[in-house]
Amino acid sequence: MLMAESLTLIDTHAHLDSSDYNDDRAAVIARAFTASIGVITVGVDLRSSKEALALAQRHRLIWAAVGVHPHDAKTLDEDVLSRLDDLTKEEWVVAIGEIGLDYYRDLSPRKVQRRAFREQLTLARRIKLPVIVHNRESTDDLLGILNDLSSSHRGVIHSFLGDAALAEEFLALGFHLGIGGPVTFKQNEALREAVKKIPLERILIETDCPYLTPLPHRGKRNEPAYVHYMAEMVAQIKGIPVGEVEKQTTENAIDLFSL
Repeated sequence: MLMAESLTLIDTHAHLDSSDYNDDRAAVIARAFTASIGVITVGVDLRSSKEALALAQRHRLIWAAVGVHPHDAKTLDEDVLSRLDDLTKEEWVVAIGEIGLDYYRDLSPRKVQRRAFREQLTLARRIKLPVIVHNRESTDDLLGILNDLSSSHRGVIHSFLGDAALAEEFLALGFHLGIGGPVTFKQNEALREAVKKIPLERILIETDCPYLTPLPHRGKRNEPAYVHYMAEMVAQIKGIPVGEVEKQTTENAIDLFSL
């Protein structure tokens, strides 16, 4: 049986429960495994968190993160938080996520988002799991909460899209940075400049599938097998062999998520 250490890459952020995969989920998973790619599939609410865990329980090289996304923050009450806590007792749950703030769509009131973020950060700290953090047009409040709760965190800023200065702020707090499909987009030169300066030991590779499909497949459905495009771009940016990126980012994921 393959173990995490034998993987070529780990897609540290996928949504394999998405209905986009209802017709061919098994084939999508098989393509990842054939390429020696492991997957962390991430919940966005209680239902999808349960589905992420179910996928992890069925597939040795899939792990689950459970949490409530800021879009659904208004659904996080004491009962849901308790049920998430219960899910974390399962062996294959390796993180609390996807949690954070999203002021772009504002699908939950901002005050409610901040409360839900704080409560789930506190849960993660209590049970000693890393966090997977979503940040969209909410950086000031996000940093304020992170600084208020602790000077050091374990986790990853998912789909990091900032510049080198913002990368430094998150790194100083203890976070890894998740690099996904946008690093391949032509307009994201500031992100590529940031990646050049981020230590390879603090980078994770992700797809956020079925979203944020990298070039050359942009506009189509994303999937974990495409995570190699991000590894290749990071290698190109840093001027190092892609094998070095694959090895180090896989080790980073194994260490952070205790795979």
